[in-house]
Amino acid sequence: MLLAKDRIPEAEIIARALLLKAPRDPIALELLARVLGIRVLRDNAVAGDQVLDEAARAALLASELSVLRDNALAGDQVLDEAARAALLASELSGGDAVRAHAAALLLDRAGLRQEATTRWIAVAALAVEQHDTRFAVSAAIALSTHNQPSQVSQLIALLKAQGASNAVLASTAAQIQLALGEPKLALNAAQEAHALDTESMEYRLLYARVLRLNGASEDAALLLNGLPELTLAMPVVAEELALALCATDRFAQAAAALRRTRVHGTNARLLAEEGLALVRANELAQAARVLDELRTVTHASKDIARLESAITLAAQPR
Repeated sequence: MLLAKDRIPEAEIIARALLLKAPRDPIALELLARVLGIRVLRDNAVAGDQVLDEAARAALLASELSVLRDNALAGDQVLDEAARAALLASELSGGDAVRAHAAALLLDRAGLRQEATTRWIAVAALAVEQHDTRFAVSAAIALSTHNQPSQVSQLIALLKAQGASNAVLASTAAQIQLALGEPKLALNAAQEAHALDTESMEYRLLYARVLRLNGASEDAALLLNGLPELTLAMPVVAEELALALCATDRFAQAAAALRRTRVHGTNARLLAEEGLALVRANELAQAARVLDELRTVTHASKDIARLESAITLAAQPR
């Protein structure tokens, strides 16, 4: 209830009190990890509950894993505590693949590479033991960035043995290449996954991202632009479309794409990105209005500062 209302300090007090009473209770540990994760990451693209709950998805886009790796908040004490609480919750939970997966993600995000590798291997083992293709995909993508080729091969073999579709196999191959920073090598597989299942939003988004990373941002924008309005309002879709539009200098359209996400509530980072797109479009008055709106959002000081700085710089005489 408190988390849903963004009352993070109160939720943290309760979580810590519960953990004091039961320091080795996996539920209490998971709750503290969740609260601390939201506290640190609330405005990040892979933030908050998503870090802990993405395990429920059939697959985790490799770009999210690469963001975890490339933007690790190593040295952040709160995130480190969250990751270690999640790790202990996982270790105390035996075969709970969801908790193992959540711990691995948070450890990666905290920059604790060695511990993350160990936990991803645990996720892989659980995926094999439980014949769970969801976690096999996620672990294969993650372990490819942790230099564990034998584990990745075992997981791919599991996917094939479990009768994974060609679309799933192609998507996984593309995501592995993306996670390794090889978008050119991901292109054919991403295109194949989308062609095999054109109704899949995940494959469409993956293909659009790979196209953009290969310099085909116009094609990426076309792939997403025709989607239904409700789909375009999804933050992950809106951001990908905005990135493609910015790459083709259509900054006002990028701002409009980001504006759609407001139907899901106010997000400081997305508001700031909308304002920054307006600055690049030389729509400073509109950007200033977004800044005024951003100033009413809690926990937005960093986003306020970067948008304010951009507007001030753009307004200077040249």
